[in-house]
Amino acid sequence: MKQDYLLPSPPAPAIREAMAKAVQRKDKGLDVYDFSSGNIGNLLVNQPVFSKMDVVVGDSVLPELRPVVEGLRDGIVASYYPTPRGVAYSPTGGTDSIRALVARYFRELHGVPVADSDSDRVIVTAGGQQAMTAALRSIKPGTRVLIPQWEYGPASGIIRAHGLEEVRVAMMDGLSIDMDDFRSKVKPDSVCYVSMPNNPTGYMSVDQLRDIVKIMSAADGAVVWDAPYLLTLVRLEGSHASFDAQLLQESLNQLREISEEYYSNLCILSSLSKSCLIAGLRFGFAYASKQWVDNMEAIVGRENLSSPTPSFIAGAEVLKRFLDEPRSYEWVCRVLANRLSILVQEMGDHLILPKNGLFGALYVLVRTGDQPCKPFADSLIEESGIVTVPCNQFYGGEAHAIRLSLVSVPWSEGEEGWLSSVKALKEALS
Repeated sequence: MKQDYLLPSPPAPAIREAMAKAVQRKDKGLDVYDFSSGNIGNLLVNQPVFSKMDVVVGDSVLPELRPVVEGLRDGIVASYYPTPRGVAYSPTGGTDSIRALVARYFRELHGVPVADSDSDRVIVTAGGQQAMTAALRSIKPGTRVLIPQWEYGPASGIIRAHGLEEVRVAMMDGLSIDMDDFRSKVKPDSVCYVSMPNNPTGYMSVDQLRDIVKIMSAADGAVVWDAPYLLTLVRLEGSHASFDAQLLQESLNQLREISEEYYSNLCILSSLSKSCLIAGLRFGFAYASKQWVDNMEAIVGRENLSSPTPSFIAGAEVLKRFLDEPRSYEWVCRVLANRLSILVQEMGDHLILPKNGLFGALYVLVRTGDQPCKPFADSLIEESGIVTVPCNQFYGGEAHAIRLSLVSVPWSEGEEGWLSSVKALKEALS
């Protein structure tokens, strides 16, 4: 397959390759005499240092979140009991058993025709951010990378720092991408980076993603689809947001059709951090071609040598339960819909929202009027203790907007914390 936009596949770092081979033999039950690295945690992994470790899931756990909590429980226990596996090095890209779970995720959620044994086409990373960084740094310097005007800020910094040609694509008033502008800026062997649903705008459109992928494929290019918010999609009608399970399922089915047809031109980045509320575990993953994954593994392996072992163990347990019983995102979507409804009803005129009846991801844009967003955000925190994110990096220029997170405030049954936070922001803005 022609992929002139990628760097050549590099040789694997010798230490990482040796460590991975040792782990693979252990997983298969074969004899291993390991002299590969300074893996001092291995001195303890056969020692039963804890005589008992019992973690009990509380009866009050919400039914939708029980599989996640049970996965965390089993991951915590497996990391340290009966022996402390969590103190030793483990492969940066994930063991074959973890990669098989990730392959299943991309097959079932995204429709990518990847088998459990295709470990060279998936990779596990220390969070979705690491997957994004490695994916973009795998592209040859000088390659043109199209990126929507509103887009995830760190992606732009990585693109420019790696010597790629960043080209911003205009967006319309309703936050949709200007497809005429997009087409005019595509060149052969170029790449598009897009988060869909979009961070920070909440914009989601299956049709626009399909058009983007078709255009890039025809130009022998590729799309880096950053998709951690795949399962955080709600309906937005006027000032009311609601979770519509049928709408989400229809969107997922349409997205799967895109991946089934164009998987060879896609690099898909994802994680469970948003849909399973496990952002602190640092457990991300990606699907791409073998050459792309080779590059990502080399980049991650040179910088980290080992994965965050307990996070990978716990993350695999959560992923396993999620694939068997995917329910947690439904609760997340109901919380998002309720919080978005409150925000729109209290502050509608201040907000910049999609106009196509959908809202995805976890963030909302707030206008700052004529004021630059950085001093505006600084004054909010200094005068009212309200913490927001200025949006210049998300916009690639002066944005006159700040980003609000819908999930930073802890949840409670009556959402008292969210209500008081929204009212404080409304008062500060007025």
